[in-house]
Amino acid sequence: MKKKIILILFISCILCGCTSIQKKSIEEIINDSTKKNLRVYNTYRKGYKYNLAKGLYSIDSTDFNEVIASRDYKYYLYVDGVSYYNKVIEKYEARKGPYASMPIVHEDKYGYLEINKLNEKDYFIEIMYNYAKIEVVVEECDIKDAIANAMGILKSVTFNNNILKNVLGDETTQAKEFDFNIFETASSKNSEYLQAIDADIYQEEEDVHDSDLIEPRGD
Repeated sequence: MKKKIILILFISCILCGCTSIQKKSIEEIINDSTKKNLRVYNTYRKGYKYNLAKGLYSIDSTDFNEVIASRDYKYYLYVDGVSYYNKVIEKYEARKGPYASMPIVHEDKYGYLEINKLNEKDYFIEIMYNYAKIEVVVEECDIKDAIANAMGILKSVTFNNNILKNVLGDETTQAKEFDFNIFETASSKNSEYLQAIDADIYQEEEDVHDSDLIEPRGD
């Protein structure tokens, strides 16, 4: 009898793999993610490394930018090594207009979550944490899974100060010269990512990557 019960529970977990995420509130998902302290990495870049959970994989990488794909969506990752190196901190204040808006604070790390509705089915998620930011557009039913995926990546970002200094060079003193600012949301700037979506670039049958789309500009 015990074997049958265990088997039933095992099958239920497989069939309802994301049930635990869906039962949680957005705030609970964020809080649980920030408290996790798993030092596991499988993706290495110049000056930083991070972990991609099963089902996520990198499809494009340029310096401090990454395009990460899941089965249904593409996540645009921006890693701000300059702001990290200069210990720049800008705090976020929650707003009433968006679908969701909240600051993220855990120990000495800061960030925010903001979700805005684009149309009848699509939602634009922006998550900044640990000097990195992810932007992704998903359907409403996938918002919680996308937040969990994004936070798993952002939480795991770890910088190498020595390598970062060599990679950035003089840029370590020029944090404010970048046009792209991870501390700003799309509501306070013109999002090139959203402009790309409006131009029908964000389509499964097309190559959505454009280095100018996701690469901060600054010399």
